[in-house]
Amino acid sequence: MDVVTTVIVAAATASGLLSATTQLHDPVQWNKGSGPVQMKKGLPNPPGWYRAAVGKRPQEKVLFLTFDDGPSGLTRGLLKSLKKYHAHATFFVTGNSSQSQRKLLGKMRKQGHAVGNHTWSHPRLTSVPTRRVKSELGRTSRVIGPAASPCMRPPYGLINERVARASLAAGLQPVLWTAHIEDWAPHSLSWTIQRLHAATKPGAVILMHDTHPQTVAAVRAVLPRWSKMGYRFAVIPACETS
Repeated sequence: MDVVTTVIVAAATASGLLSATTQLHDPVQWNKGSGPVQMKKGLPNPPGWYRAAVGKRPQEKVLFLTFDDGPSGLTRGLLKSLKKYHAHATFFVTGNSSQSQRKLLGKMRKQGHAVGNHTWSHPRLTSVPTRRVKSELGRTSRVIGPAASPCMRPPYGLINERVARASLAAGLQPVLWTAHIEDWAPHSLSWTIQRLHAATKPGAVILMHDTHPQTVAAVRAVLPRWSKMGYRFAVIPACETS
């Protein structure tokens, strides 16, 4: 285990975010991740992030639905759909979108969802000074308040040793994704639904945004299909609160 990894693991241990098994067997090599080939596919790939955030890849039919960049005017409708199918999700919210939506954040937490940190203004954290990384995360955590979960998602999936160290020192486990539906681009509803079906695999961490109408509509359409297939919908384990 190199010095940087040791620092990261120590910080995570102090925050109670990593188990002894994870520390010994699956240190996250943030400096090895986000390679150009994978990032062209939109799939950040630092070795060990999944194990640190989720654990061993489950064989059972469970999906980890995640939504970034909200809350927005679409979030309440999405919450209704999720509640109908007893689905729990992980929301990575921005501080500037959340500051006037604190009651909604509380509702999300009350319904069993996790509310993670997605920074204040969605910068490329690897390109800003460490002091700003800390500020972006700290301001957002204060806005989320009692609803906060101990996890964060770096905007654009961009993370390195320095950003990981600052996040873990703040008590926030970085969480990335295994699949996405490209909902930041203007696609049709049918195309978006097809992407969700393609992403459906046991243990998949699916990246979406609750800021796009076609995403909310697609999730509403696919939830009953997923349920019939026997899937359940869980919060990212690292984002769970007691």
